[in-house]
Amino acid sequence: MDQHTNRAASALIIAGGAGARLQTVTGPVPKPLMKLCGVPLIKRIILTAGRAGITRFVIVTGYEADRFHDTLSHDPGLDGCQIEWVHNERWHMPNGVSVLAARSRLTEPFVLLMADHLFEQRTLERLLEEPVAEGECLLAVDRKIERVYDPDDATKVAVRDDRVVRIDKGLREYNAVDTGMFLCTPALFDALDAVDGPEGCALSDGVRVLAGEGRMRAFDIGEGFWQDVDTPEMLAHGEKALVSRLIKPTDGWVSRYVNRPVSTRLSRWLVRTPVTPNMVTLVTFLSGLLGAWFVLDGAYWTVLLGALLFQVSSILDGCDGEVAVLTFRESKYGSWLDTITDNLTYLAFFSAVVWAYAGDSDETVVRILGMGSVAVVAASILVMYYYLLQTGGSGSLVRFNRAFERHAVGRRRDLAARLLNLFRMMCKRDFFTMLLLCFAALGLLSWMFWTVTAGGLVMGLAIFISTGRLLARDRAIRAMST
Repeated sequence: MDQHTNRAASALIIAGGAGARLQTVTGPVPKPLMKLCGVPLIKRIILTAGRAGITRFVIVTGYEADRFHDTLSHDPGLDGCQIEWVHNERWHMPNGVSVLAARSRLTEPFVLLMADHLFEQRTLERLLEEPVAEGECLLAVDRKIERVYDPDDATKVAVRDDRVVRIDKGLREYNAVDTGMFLCTPALFDALDAVDGPEGCALSDGVRVLAGEGRMRAFDIGEGFWQDVDTPEMLAHGEKALVSRLIKPTDGWVSRYVNRPVSTRLSRWLVRTPVTPNMVTLVTFLSGLLGAWFVLDGAYWTVLLGALLFQVSSILDGCDGEVAVLTFRESKYGSWLDTITDNLTYLAFFSAVVWAYAGDSDETVVRILGMGSVAVVAASILVMYYYLLQTGGSGSLVRFNRAFERHAVGRRRDLAARLLNLFRMMCKRDFFTMLLLCFAALGLLSWMFWTVTAGGLVMGLAIFISTGRLLARDRAIRAMST
């Protein structure tokens, strides 16, 4: 069979059913319009697919079709998405009828998605990279059966080599599960048309026709995440799964086990409110500045309160990014606002600690070291900004951290690189805010001072050296490419 070389740019989304099993939660509102982490389910599907490269969406509606038009057609978050509507008069029949309703709109390879199935952007990107032969279709399957939520409700698939041989909810022998994501050619319409009758046809019926002819290939999603949302229990699990995936590989120990459990719970509540990620950033900034103001007094209880507010700002610092990711509101402006306000908070708090301890000291060396450390921190922040500007993209320091980690890992025999990586990990906000809070609780203002002073000098050294190495490496890569 000849292989198509053109990448699918269209998606067919079937959203015609009534979602009866969720109507205790949704009422008369169609299930795909139900909000999950603050975003209607079908909008989440569209935006995720859009980020994977899909530019055109053919949406088949049936039950309460006008609600879809009213909700999505005027949503500014979907500006730039080309949406075409198809109404299925036989929406009360099995879902294969909804697929057939869009036959005239799709003459090239396309992606078929369910309006109630969550999936990851990267999974769809990988599926779109697969070549598809003339007359062939691909079904994305999950072989991690033991991890599937409610496997009894899932559609089971028997795969031999890379071919689907059987598919049915009642299969007893199977080695994969249907994820509701397909890469199709118009051959799917022919297969469904062959089994369509007075009582309609199910999508699985068409898959069986193609499988019987050896034309239904299985695509393993590997470690990719997906979730059918068909019951209140699945809804709760899907939202929990989305939130759990907010944990970053760059998170330190304190962030992973202390900050994230709190911030993600806050974020699950915030996405249900009109609060924007940038509003959260500003609240985080103000809490950090208030903490610095309290520390200036130097008394035990005010220093403790200031350190506690600094820790609160560290926790809230995770919320703005989490809300942005969950609601698809990430922006270059937001990433720079987050980075700049975070760093201003550091400078304010470090300066307050230096002032509280060294301000009353008669030792000139202590004052010089404290002020010098703050100056080094400020200079190192400017160096990181220079790197971000030179390499383009957003203002997120996650990009800087990942770049340095890749560089350090690639130089495992370089002791200096490993030490720099250790210092950088110790200088992460989650670590030093918790450390300073512990010292404040013990009344050790002097320890806070020396932690800030020594830590600032070490952080500056690590950033100066690592940034120089990264820029030199980037220049070498560009030179080789030209």
